Amino acid sequence: MTDTLTSYRLIARDLAASTKRTSADPVFARDTRYYAARIGAVASADAFLADRRLYGYAMKAFGLEDMIYAKAFMRKVLTEGVAPGSFANRLADDRYVAFASAFDFTRGFSARGTDAALKNGAPIPAAPARLGAASGLPDTTDLSGRGEASFTLATQVDAQTTRSLTIRLNGTRLAGIAADPSRVSPGEIAAAVAAQIEASGEAGLKGLVQVGLGLKNTLFFETTAATRPLTGASYPAGGANRTLAIRNAAPSEEGRKAVDVGFGTMLGPDAQVRSVTDAYLRQTLETEAGEADTGVRLALYFARKAPSLTSAYQILGDPALAQVANTMLGLPATSGVVTSEALARRASLISAKIDLASFRDPAKLDAFVRRFAATWDARNGATQAPVLALFGVSGS
Repeated sequence: MTDTLTSYRLIARDLAASTKRTSADPVFARDTRYYAARIGAVASADAFLADRRLYGYAMKAFGLEDMIYAKAFMRKVLTEGVAPGSFANRLADDRYVAFASAFDFTRGFSARGTDAALKNGAPIPAAPARLGAASGLPDTTDLSGRGEASFTLATQVDAQTTRSLTIRLNGTRLAGIAADPSRVSPGEIAAAVAAQIEASGEAGLKGLVQVGLGLKNTLFFETTAATRPLTGASYPAGGANRTLAIRNAAPSEEGRKAVDVGFGTMLGPDAQVRSVTDAYLRQTLETEAGEADTGVRLALYFARKAPSLTSAYQILGDPALAQVANTMLGLPATSGVVTSEALARRASLISAKIDLASFRDPAKLDAFVRRFAATWDARNGATQAPVLALFGVSGS
């Protein structure tokens, strides 16, 4: 059996080739295609948890496959998000914060109107809900070929009624509006959005929301007053019940490239998919390596996570990172119940013995991980290879 150090070096020496072999696996490719094709259409934590393949894929990508069964726990992670004091932020393991951030189904922009009020005896009229993009549009935007901007615009017209519409900006939707889809002006983008709002009709956003261009060509949306024909129902422009919300939307078809127009796609649906599938690929590689040798999986995982470490508590909060640190320092694993004082002592010891800042240097990180692999071999009874002597590690 090949020792841990040799196995780790064989994989790490050409990581690109190693991941390419893993990605060629038919099961991996099938699961990744399923995830990429469907995640964009998921709009809530409940829908996400209900799709076992999507949920399982995501959990594995973040190294949380051991918690797949704990759906109530993960629902709390997802629904509370990453705000200060949220459930994920109260957990010691940073993987939950990363998971909640990646699958924040409420992420987007929102605004609420205001009711009429009196200030210093003077009446202040109700104000509409208004949303302005964080950045202005460039002079021209390329929406030709596979490029597309997609976002969902929703407005709450009263306490019981919310209407929504998914806006698509691509070569097809710009036909008759933009002369050249590869050089679309800010005015043409606003006109294309307005045309889709108008075409949505009485059951959509027609007459309820208007779009315009502000300073520096920033897109903005604003609720408008409207009276429904036949029913005569009146929807005022302002008031606390009038809201606007914009969130990311899945592309209209697989293979579309997200284009930023200041709303929705600035969150990058294609980039989010790519980051998760890349993480899943790396986790799969590490898992397969760990089936033959747990030490190799720990070494690969530590090499991936270490450059972002800033605190010994991050190591203590991650069982795999803690196992690497314990192995290097000759410490026993912590018990199930640890006092804050004991935790602080262990964190202090790790900080004193392991230079976290040095892991930003690839050469120093590689040297540390190779020392870990050699130490793992020595402490787990692996047949000593001559290379272990280079690290001063005895097989006894």
